[in-house]
Amino acid sequence: MALGSNSLVIRRVKKVKKGGHHGGAWKIALADFALAMMAFFLVLWIISVASPEERETIQGYFQDPMGAGTAGFSANPIDLGGSPAMSIERKLDLQLPEPGSTDVPSHETGLGNGDESSVSQSLNDLVKEELEKNNIVLSKQKNLRLEITPIGVRITLLDTPDKPMFERGSARMVPDIENTLLTMSSLFNRVKNPIVISGHTDSSKYTGSARLNNWDLSAMRANAARQILEEGGVSDARFAQVTGLGGTVPYNRLNPAGPENRRISITLMTDEAYRKLLNQNRRNFGNPAKQSDLKLTPEMVF
Repeated sequence: MALGSNSLVIRRVKKVKKGGHHGGAWKIALADFALAMMAFFLVLWIISVASPEERETIQGYFQDPMGAGTAGFSANPIDLGGSPAMSIERKLDLQLPEPGSTDVPSHETGLGNGDESSVSQSLNDLVKEELEKNNIVLSKQKNLRLEITPIGVRITLLDTPDKPMFERGSARMVPDIENTLLTMSSLFNRVKNPIVISGHTDSSKYTGSARLNNWDLSAMRANAARQILEEGGVSDARFAQVTGLGGTVPYNRLNPAGPENRRISITLMTDEAYRKLLNQNRRNFGNPAKQSDLKLTPEMVF
């Protein structure tokens, strides 16, 4: 049957919906993720290159922004040079005199301020030159050693079977060694580097008084060397550390009972080595109080 001209025609058209424009939220999420990963790898890098002391400094900064008072660190854990390091600027000195009192340098600020040119090699040359001026030739001295160490120049006086330094089982020096130390005092007065003295014994047990042992003997001998140097004019403020190590660090490790292990070591420290020693001693033996617990004034800090 034919359709009329006025018939209604219905056409079905299937519409396909297209996706609309996506927002930019994913870009922000990706940027946040990239930033977080960069910060994460930066932290891993700092941990891998920093020393234990530097990591302790950074940790202390986030726990207390004023920093660890006993270590003498700055409130800035990382310097602007790009490497994790302790800043020595604006160093807090808890030993400063009271505000208004006479500005007298403290014991620690008076040490470690030697001439910048006194590096280990030049200091070694100076010591050798001064010894020769005093008719002390190293090649002819069996019981005298001059060595460059990581902390400075070390002068070692060793026992020999035919020429001991001390009376047996005693801290009393023989006259020859005492005169040698007195002669070397003029050398130590030529430089301003801090001095470390250590006394050593061999591994044999001390057979003297029941109350004494090798620890006591090595400490007394180190202190005896300090007293002789002071008699020669070396200031007491120059001594950074005087210790007795017993037989724990033998000079001849193959023969711990050998006579050369009985010795006195006198080290002229570099400025950097002295600062490290001072900071280490503060951390290990100082007051663990935080700076925030102390009543500080601007003149005490700066």
